[in-house]
Amino acid sequence: MSTAFDRRRIPAPEVSQPPIFEPLPTAEAGPSKRVDRRDDGARPIYLKTGLISQANGSGYIESGGVKIACSVYGPRPKPPPYSPQGTLNLEVKFAPFASHPRRAPLRDTEPAALSTLLTQLLLPSLHLHLLPKSSVDVYLLVLESNTLPSVLSAGLTVASAAIADAGIAMGALGVGAVVAGEKGGLLVDPTKEEEQQGGAILTAGIMPALNRVTNLWLTGETDVDDAVKMMEQAVTAAKDTHTVLAQALIDGAEERGLVEAA
Repeated sequence: MSTAFDRRRIPAPEVSQPPIFEPLPTAEAGPSKRVDRRDDGARPIYLKTGLISQANGSGYIESGGVKIACSVYGPRPKPPPYSPQGTLNLEVKFAPFASHPRRAPLRDTEPAALSTLLTQLLLPSLHLHLLPKSSVDVYLLVLESNTLPSVLSAGLTVASAAIADAGIAMGALGVGAVVAGEKGGLLVDPTKEEEQQGGAILTAGIMPALNRVTNLWLTGETDVDDAVKMMEQAVTAAKDTHTVLAQALIDGAEERGLVEAA
């Protein structure tokens, strides 16, 4: 009597969890409430450019529980009326499987607010005055989402990478940073569980090369002094993300033969 079990196949578990490693103690590291990283440390970022050949520029990012693909088209002629500077058209869409439970197609109102916030974070880093009668179209497809601040932060970083990959003039590369303020201290790049513990959440768009902030979005309540500390922590955290972004652009240019490898 034969059995229905196929010994050549190993059934995968229904639920999987990433391993958590305890960081090695260092002399500089202070007390931390986290197990996998320090309170001022962000999760690893994977960023790559030039994946969408049909677009003028593109980028893909994985950061924590967020995965976003971004494509940029332009600059291309803008229909009338005439404008002395270029315009930025930014659109955010969620894949139906981007979150749990699944999203209903064409019935989600969250992307409209996300597009507005992300446009405000991105605009100060662009030189649209050099593109009269032109438009730049940026499309972001969220393949996996976690929290709204984390999607904004990763979206700004990958949008800057895609725009730079398209060769569009920018004042500096803009990156996103998220800081959660609690009574016990500040947490950089908080997880969904850490954001649900209460306190204020600061999402910042930062140009580390110029040491400037493009925009801020603060939710919750906090003192002015604590808000300033959160901003300073966000600027510090953005420098590491800026290094990853710059290296991704260099690697992408080398792969396409635009620049010679060092």
